[in-house]
Amino acid sequence: MRNDLVVACLALSLTGCGDGGEMHKKQAESLRSDVESLQAEVKAAQSKIAQLEQENTILKETPPLLLTQVRKAIDSGDEAKAKEALGSLTTRYADSAEAVTGISLVQKMVKDREAKEQEERRLAALGIKTIPVKGTFAAGDSAVALQSAQIAGQWSFNDHGDEYEYRSAERGSRYITAKVTYSSKSKDPLLAPLIVYVANGSELKRLGVMGFEFVRWSSYATFLGNYHDDANDFAHTASIRFSMGLQVQNEAITKPLYIVASSTGCADRSSDRFGKPPVSYSTYSCEKAAPEILRARDFKDGRFGIVKRID
Repeated sequence: MRNDLVVACLALSLTGCGDGGEMHKKQAESLRSDVESLQAEVKAAQSKIAQLEQENTILKETPPLLLTQVRKAIDSGDEAKAKEALGSLTTRYADSAEAVTGISLVQKMVKDREAKEQEERRLAALGIKTIPVKGTFAAGDSAVALQSAQIAGQWSFNDHGDEYEYRSAERGSRYITAKVTYSSKSKDPLLAPLIVYVANGSELKRLGVMGFEFVRWSSYATFLGNYHDDANDFAHTASIRFSMGLQVQNEAITKPLYIVASSTGCADRSSDRFGKPPVSYSTYSCEKAAPEILRARDFKDGRFGIVKRID
């Protein structure tokens, strides 16, 4: 019927000239209005059909069917879909036995997933613990050997006979200190830094780069710079003892701590004739040699090595 009306409208529009044209125009407008009305009725009918189909689908979604959807999502490991299906079940059939079962199943799924993630973190942390701790580390033509390390309230260094220097930690902080010996074939090496890390799950998180100070001087005169101290100059000796230290806030000190050596030499020697002592080693350029985060794989190629673990 709709097609007949359209054809009639077209015919009238073509014969709308000449005698009776005005009448034909009115008939065409009436037919056009009828077509628009029929089109609106068809659209409304289609919308109603879609609504009824949706209602029919919802009516078919009984509690057992919705619970089946929850189970399928759980079996496929899709937690988001399982929660969505459970939401439909508990919203529409909150007091049903299926809703109680669905809640229990999804809770178990979440609990199992969380337990699995915790176990993965534990195993990853063990991966860090399985990295060998060696008291020595070689990098290029230099090497470092650690003699001792501790957490203390003071960092002592520059022993020059009857006296020595020290720094006391600020309130709420402590020092991570170490006594080490650096050896090198070079007469002016860039020394490998020592970095303090704290365990953070499967990773090591950097606390900071340890500073360099000399353990001792041959005399007070060499400490003042009045005379050259060959024992603290790689141009004259192959090995020098250093006192290392890093001040850390108490809340950041959670054991185990790791002292890590980096293969990238960056600590350089500088002189100040008026300084006490007159020479020192700076770690200002060691940022790139000390990543903020280290993982077990970072130790495989020899770029880093753990020289001390403090439990």
